Amino acid sequence: MNKRKVAVGPGASSLILIAVVLALSVLTVLTMISARNDEALALRSVETRQEVYGLFAEGERSLAKLDAVLMASLAEAPAGEEEYLARVAEQLPEGMKMKGDIVSWTEKIGDRALACAVKVLAPGAEKRTAWTLHRLEAEDIWEEDDFGDWEDEDQEAEEDEMNAENEGEEAQ
Repeated sequence: MNKRKVAVGPGASSLILIAVVLALSVLTVLTMISARNDEALALRSVETRQEVYGLFAEGERSLAKLDAVLMASLAEAPAGEEEYLARVAEQLPEGMKMKGDIVSWTEKIGDRALACAVKVLAPGAEKRTAWTLHRLEAEDIWEEDDFGDWEDEDQEAEEDEMNAENEGEEAQ
C-alpha cells in the first residue's frame, strides 16, 4: 500500500494561528462591550432604586406631617366627625388635598412620582389613617411633538382610501 504523506507547511499553521488570534480578539472585544453595558445597567438600577426609596421616604414624611395635623385636630376635642374633618381640611399641609375623608398628595423626584392617598379614620379609632393609594408612577417622557401628527396622517390616509373606494363604486 502506498501511503501518502500530507505535509503541512509553515504557511498553513500561520493561517490557523492568525484565525485563532482573530477569534480570541473578537471574543475579548465582545466581552468588554458586555461588561460595559452591565455596568451601565447596574448604575441605572442604583439610581432608580435611590429615586424610588427617596419617594417612599418623602411619602412617609408627608404622612407624618398629616398625622401631626390629625393629632392637633383631635386635641381640640371636636364635637363630631364632621367638625373633625373640617378642622383637618383647614390645617392640611401644603400640597395635600382633601375630598370627603380622603387626603391625597403626590411626591415627585426626577421623572418618577408617588401618588399617595389615605383615609382619615373616625376620632377614637385605634389608627388615625389607613392607606388607600400608594402607587409609583413614571411621568410621560415623550412629548406629543416628538411623534408629530402621525395619527392625523394615518387618519387622512384612511379617509383618502375610503373616498377613492366610494368614487370607484359610484363610477360603476
